[in-house]
Amino acid sequence: VDGVEEAGVLAKGADRLAVEKLARFFMRSFKDKQLGKSGGNIKQTIGTDLQTLTENNVFRFPSTFTFIFRSFASIDGIGKGLDPNYDIGKLAQPFVEKFIDAQKGYKSESEKKFNLFSKATGLNKEDINTAVSSPKKIAYIEETIRSMESGTLKIRVRSLENEKALERMELTQGRMENILLCSLLLNIAGIAAGPIFSSIGVLGATVFGFKAFTTNTKIKKFDKTQAKFVQTKFVDDEE
Repeated sequence: VDGVEEAGVLAKGADRLAVEKLARFFMRSFKDKQLGKSGGNIKQTIGTDLQTLTENNVFRFPSTFTFIFRSFASIDGIGKGLDPNYDIGKLAQPFVEKFIDAQKGYKSESEKKFNLFSKATGLNKEDINTAVSSPKKIAYIEETIRSMESGTLKIRVRSLENEKALERMELTQGRMENILLCSLLLNIAGIAAGPIFSSIGVLGATVFGFKAFTTNTKIKKFDKTQAKFVQTKFVDDEE
């Protein structure tokens, strides 16, 4: 996530947990595809987080990305035109693995195998450091739990479902207020003695009636967007 943010693709202050969930989903889908497994439904798995990221517009793709995506799409299209079984992901996997090995600092295949062996057996610097520092970490966890019990530490949890429910409630409340003001001004216009007050009442009722109509449109758009991200099946799956 830090690398994506430094590259300018992710806006600062974005929900990092939702971005990590999205990245894990695509990585898992890519691995499942390489193993011949079917990937999960993105709406069913991370639908709420995806909606939050989409509405906040946290992704900023630089102009150079357009040419990169276009070149990959052209290569993939030409390859599949020549061979229906062409898969750019499978062909790129050895080069991606080599790039990852280079990023991790492996200079040879034996060094890579030794590193994997040390990780599997626990004979490496990180695991030894974890074993030595475990008592200190346990003490920290105990201190944190006692702080929670005493009330000095309060945990705040973000609920995306409650945020959307409050957002819809706010829109509904605004619509009701506009409808009530519109009805009140219409009653005033009906019982007003002079034509000036009647005209003012009708004009005010028209303004608040238009606001109520606009708010109702926003509520319908909100419900449509919610249904698009919350539903677990596509239209083609129901047929």
